[in-house]
Amino acid sequence: MSASADPQATIAATEIRGTKAERADALHDLSIAHVELGRLNVAARFAQRGLRLTGEARFHLTLAWIDLDRGRRKQSLRHLDLATPYLRGPELARARCLRGLHLCGSADPRLAIAELTSVIRDLRRCGDQRWLANALIGRGIARCGATKLVDAEADFAAAQTLLHAIGEPGRAAMCLHNRGFVAMLAGDLPLALRRYEDAAKAGLDSTSRPEALVDRAEALLAAGLTTEARRVLAPALELLTKCNRHVPELAILSARCALRDGDPAPARRLGGTDVEFMLAAGQLDAVAAHRFRGPVQTRALGWLAQARRSDRRGALAACRAGLRLLDEHHGDWPREELTGHALGLARTAREVLHWSEQHRRSAPLPPNDPELALALTRLRRARAFGMALEPFERDVRRLTLATSGRNQQSPAESSGLPLVSFVFHKGRMRAVTVLDGRARLREIHDPARLVTDARLAVAAGRAVPELLPDVDEVVVIPDGVLHAMPWAALGPRVHVVPSMRHWRPASRDGHRAWVTGPRLHREEVTALQRKHGGAAASTVEETLRVLEGAGIVHIAAHGHVHPENPLFSYLELKDGPLYGYDIARIRNPPEIVVLSACESGLAKAFLDAGSRAVIASVLPVPDAQVSDAMAEVHRLIEHPAEAARAVAHLGFSCYGTGTRVAA
Repeated sequence: MSASADPQATIAATEIRGTKAERADALHDLSIAHVELGRLNVAARFAQRGLRLTGEARFHLTLAWIDLDRGRRKQSLRHLDLATPYLRGPELARARCLRGLHLCGSADPRLAIAELTSVIRDLRRCGDQRWLANALIGRGIARCGATKLVDAEADFAAAQTLLHAIGEPGRAAMCLHNRGFVAMLAGDLPLALRRYEDAAKAGLDSTSRPEALVDRAEALLAAGLTTEARRVLAPALELLTKCNRHVPELAILSARCALRDGDPAPARRLGGTDVEFMLAAGQLDAVAAHRFRGPVQTRALGWLAQARRSDRRGALAACRAGLRLLDEHHGDWPREELTGHALGLARTAREVLHWSEQHRRSAPLPPNDPELALALTRLRRARAFGMALEPFERDVRRLTLATSGRNQQSPAESSGLPLVSFVFHKGRMRAVTVLDGRARLREIHDPARLVTDARLAVAAGRAVPELLPDVDEVVVIPDGVLHAMPWAALGPRVHVVPSMRHWRPASRDGHRAWVTGPRLHREEVTALQRKHGGAAASTVEETLRVLEGAGIVHIAAHGHVHPENPLFSYLELKDGPLYGYDIARIRNPPEIVVLSACESGLAKAFLDAGSRAVIASVLPVPDAQVSDAMAEVHRLIEHPAEAARAVAHLGFSCYGTGTRVAA
């Protein structure tokens, strides 16, 4: 087996002894083995010893490779110049391959593509499979630089097949990782992260190839996970420093992380041609020129710059173009910046309503994936044993990103009911009221005080301040602090939805299910189950089983809200937490859900998964009142909005579509 295929075994088995030629071979093998392990300084020392011993051109060739990896381009080219006059056949083709790899960093990647295409023909004639794979990888890199992504994917895939065939799985895994980078450039973030994950499982060692960590950090940053990206960059910096390797992208990514966190200073110091830095520096014309070329995120930033430099009409058109681009390529960033810019320009009630809906757009639901289910089980176990949760939560987030999410169920086109949509943007709360086909826009002053007054009024049994039109039935879309409003107390039938896309017609009948958690001193579930029948559950697996395809589900369990990620909010069950991520994985979610315990933050998770209505409270529910209240809820459950209104004095509201089930 070659030194490249099994470097650890090569180092363990190789001794520098024997004839001059045997010692030279040993030094060469040791140098290659240490290159594969990322120990470039050690590899260089063995190659230098071999060069002093024999002066052979192959050691110049190896040093040229090492210096290229270390970012020492001048030294690498000097070694190539010293080696080339003495090389023939396959070794000359290898030297030309290295020159082609040098050209990958040039301003015009077409030069590298042309040189490496010629080299590939020569290496195929020579039958030099390993260096043919090197040349294909180099041409794939150059084609990425030229945005020829289909061709780059083909080169990396061909190199991956070759390296598998010659018994070098670690380098084949790096090719798979490179294919993830192609997906990243194409704007397909889930595919990119999935390939990065698969490459790690296939044997890619990030300690010897820390540039893979840099790629992963870039993908996490593209997903909007700045903190996650920083955590990945920290070990990458340490590893690259240790092996004396220079990766310019590292400093750029660190500066981009700082920029996302509101610190533009590192980006200003670096300057250069990074489009995100240019946009932050106000170079709108230069960035807007990128809207028709380059990777998806670069083009999307170009449309954002075009929006910022245009008049109102042109800016809205640019925002629409940027969103179309992201939709076509399953991209996410900078969606929020585009919708936010358009929302700031919206003047009429209809414009505010349209762009607020765009701004509220939800990410795809996590998939019903076995690996994600296993990661959630590990997270539950970690919580049970009092372990640090952050690494386990990170695994869940990573797996969610790395797998294509499933789309939410298609909603009805319109409720046909009066609508009040609130939107909080740039310190202003505005409300769009649509009544009898007419839309009206108004400003809401001090919404936090309105929420406080309403909650106090409900608790004291007083009248609640008027905020909704005087109609029998209304759909409300809250935002910001208004999510804490006890909406059912503000009108006869109030349907609270996260967005207009969450309005759903009644779709099916189904079984009843009753879920209970620990530490609840209530008899409500026992009495209700005795009256209405249905299955009972108290553990996570039992609960997921009874939730599947249910018509009405009643959950009496303590809830805990996660302040940063709602899908990590959970209900406390007998054997551990039922997370929002668990709910999102349900294929046939329950039609109507009653959450009778304290506020859990999971109403939206049920609605996103496809539930039609969730009855839940924003206030603590006294044990003494809950049994009678829940009996009344289930008496009126066919019309969830009416059921919520009957217990509005306890802070309950109907989230989702609360209309009566069709007979």
